[in-house]
Amino acid sequence: MFGFKKKKDSEIKKEVTEKVVLTEERKEELLNTISLKKEEVNQADREAQSKLYEEIGLAFHELGDEDQAIDALEKSIQEKKSVGAGYKTLLKLYNKKRAEAAKANDDELLQIYLKKMDQMMQVSKDVTRGVL
Repeated sequence: MFGFKKKKDSEIKKEVTEKVVLTEERKEELLNTISLKKEEVNQADREAQSKLYEEIGLAFHELGDEDQAIDALEKSIQEKKSVGAGYKTLLKLYNKKRAEAAKANDDELLQIYLKKMDQMMQVSKDVTRGVL
């Protein structure tokens, strides 16, 4: 009557679409991509390294390995400050880790991720201003 049911249905559909199960073929493809990109990182210049680390991080994120995704995406941002898919994914991962720390009442970890999120906002400001 008031549309309450519709909202719940749309939220359920959103949760279902977010939890996509990876096939074995896709997992193997991502692992091969990661290993190839890691080999290329040593031979690439700084800007290319940033892009390679971003691709590695996004692949780890798709595999569900959040800690390695965070590590690779942080390296990408360190090499070259940019606001793209890697930046957005890293911000989401930080927010997720912050929420987990808050739920576990881990104040130290909570502060770490709040600081990291603040640093990410500073990167966004620097990129917008052209300060690199």
